[in-house]
Amino acid sequence: MSSVLTIDVPPALWMTSNSRLHWAARAKRTARLRAIGALEARRQHTPHYQGRVRVTVTIHQRTRRRIDPLNVAPTVKALIDGLTDARVWADDDATRLLGPDIRAGRPDPTQPTGWHRLTITITEEDQS
Repeated sequence: MSSVLTIDVPPALWMTSNSRLHWAARAKRTARLRAIGALEARRQHTPHYQGRVRVTVTIHQRTRRRIDPLNVAPTVKALIDGLTDARVWADDDATRLLGPDIRAGRPDPTQPTGWHRLTITITEEDQS
């Protein structure tokens, strides 16, 4: 079983490893992203997985600017925690979750300036 979840992240919530945010501002963004992850999982009817899953996150920006996919780990981590809150999987530890594998995707010029679209692909691993 496999599913795809699409989440649009506004510039006010976008975090990278290079962001120099006050701890309180970072915590507030993290909490909001986590809530968005849970809400979108429910809204998009993401199934619940019992076994081990592989997670791939593809980042789509508005332009063809260079991007370092691993820099968006703080944003992705908050969204993954939201999926855990929505019970998409029992926990996001290494025994249940492979990844997330974060990749750059094709630009999407239809997005508003500063927004990023994250496509989260969840694939159930073969348990044999």
